[in-house]
Amino acid sequence: MGASDIAPPERKQWANPVEFFLTLVAFAVGLGNVWRFPYLCFKNGGGAFLIPYTFMLIFIGAPVFYLELTLGQFTSAGPLVVWKVNPLLRGIGYASLATNCFLALYYNVLIAYCFYYLISSFQLIVPWSTCGNWWNTALCTDQKALANLSRTDLNLMKNMTSSPSEEYFYRGVLQISSGVENLDGIVTHLAVALAVAWLICFLALSKGVQSLGKIAYFTALFPYVMLTVLIIRGATLSGAMEGVKFYMGTVNLSVLKSPSVWKEACTQVFYALSCCSGGLIAMASFNDFNNNVYRDTLSICLVTWFTSIFGGFAIFTVLGHMATKMGVSVAEVAKGGPGLAFVVFPEGLAMMPFAPLWCVLFFLMMCTLGFGSEFSIMETIMASIIDEFKTHLNTPKKIIIFRFSISFVFFLLGLSMVSRGGLYILNIIDQYLGGFPWLVIGVVELFCIAWVYGVDNFCDDIAIMLGEKRRPGIFWRICWQYISPLILLFTILFSSLFYQEVTLDDYIYPPWALALGWIVVIACLGWLPCISLVEICRRGTWGIIKEARLPSDRWGPAREEHRQLSRRYANKNDPKQLSMQTLSTIDTGDTFDLDAAAVEVIKASPKLYVKRLSDVSTTRF
Repeated sequence: MGASDIAPPERKQWANPVEFFLTLVAFAVGLGNVWRFPYLCFKNGGGAFLIPYTFMLIFIGAPVFYLELTLGQFTSAGPLVVWKVNPLLRGIGYASLATNCFLALYYNVLIAYCFYYLISSFQLIVPWSTCGNWWNTALCTDQKALANLSRTDLNLMKNMTSSPSEEYFYRGVLQISSGVENLDGIVTHLAVALAVAWLICFLALSKGVQSLGKIAYFTALFPYVMLTVLIIRGATLSGAMEGVKFYMGTVNLSVLKSPSVWKEACTQVFYALSCCSGGLIAMASFNDFNNNVYRDTLSICLVTWFTSIFGGFAIFTVLGHMATKMGVSVAEVAKGGPGLAFVVFPEGLAMMPFAPLWCVLFFLMMCTLGFGSEFSIMETIMASIIDEFKTHLNTPKKIIIFRFSISFVFFLLGLSMVSRGGLYILNIIDQYLGGFPWLVIGVVELFCIAWVYGVDNFCDDIAIMLGEKRRPGIFWRICWQYISPLILLFTILFSSLFYQEVTLDDYIYPPWALALGWIVVIACLGWLPCISLVEICRRGTWGIIKEARLPSDRWGPAREEHRQLSRRYANKNDPKQLSMQTLSTIDTGDTFDLDAAAVEVIKASPKLYVKRLSDVSTTRF
């Protein structure tokens, strides 16, 4: 018997619904909740930004989140296999996986930064609080020197000095070069930190969801403990209220007239919920068939909304204290992106009593947030490939070797981003990946399910899993068909019309580097037309388009016992009996039109009856 003839191991499931929920929390709540959302609020009208953010969360985030969880759970398949629902649009799965690969590459580099800062925090005096180190320049001016200057002198010297934390990050940690054209070799300590990050990632995922679910208890809950501690400590600092006022206290409703505010709110929702990356489909595919994904959708959306706001208070209380000690406004110290986490906030922590302790806690929280998302991102990639090639990856030993190989290859690819010009590469991937790809994938997903497959069929599938009482109502149907895709199309159109070339602070990228960014976009979205053309050519005629838009024969629930719950999916050629697990979830007293095989099972247990989950007798296309 050949190796490929060995039956693949049974697909593993979450040990309980709590593990799935906590994994989703760890996946959705990541580094962006700390350094992206608070700055967007500050930048776009303070508390007024909550209006477009909440709107987008309700009408785009929740519908797409619900749709992806349902697809994964209903089919028990990853993002590559699940799109058998429409062979012509199978490219959605490959596009999602491609975005996840780029995301995993640079996300672990950011974790390596956090890990290096965490190790550096175990000193009596944190290295980013003083000048006079080998990485400092003559322009470095620490807080003791600034404290003796007047406000007028501070304004005059603002562009003539640099802070210790800024020089530590760019010159000490990154040893940054003059531009993307000068990679200038690998930074050794960052390469070591990256290797450790990938080793942790491999060990955490060595057993797939079985190990990921256990780790989620820590990666999902520990950051909230740390955020609470930082908020309580920050609230006792002088100037904390000034920071809170800049964050949420100022409500500038006039910014709502700007389309860019709504566009940034839409993009942030995709960041916050991790939609359209394939991760939600992959995580839900390990669920029990009858798990209540509707409840999970509402819960995760509320948790994400709360966490984004909650994390901002931890940041801005410290920034308010920092601005007060420096004698400047919060607006002059606030900064978005990695600069907030690795330059501004560490500088603020360094001003606090017992600075090393708070730095350790902060960067430990950042590592936990990062790993919580990275584990799910990589499990999505690994599980998707294992699903696609399960006839070859059919033993635990082969799967372990495969997981290690993937981690090692990603480590090698990530070395380019820990070179001295690595930050320029990381910034290009981050900026181009977060713009068009996820939004375009979202539009195509909604079109595929709501219009090609049919929103009625999709609602029937949800009813098969959750029962008629939880059949999606008019709100979900309208969002899937009209509201969500139209808003996404508007956002894509606005982004195209008002496109601005990517920069890194004051650095302007050369044209060839910007072309690399568009290559990243093409590498992600190019799968959509390519897979469609392959399907058309493979079937031999353009007239086959009508046939190819229909689901494949094996689309639907993965287990035969679940397929028997609806005549749309019942396999009459190879009937299987319902398991006791399925029968135990079925109410008594009602009847349901099943095929002969299912009726025989019920006759064998006369006290068990199958409730009516779907009245669909024909597939509507």
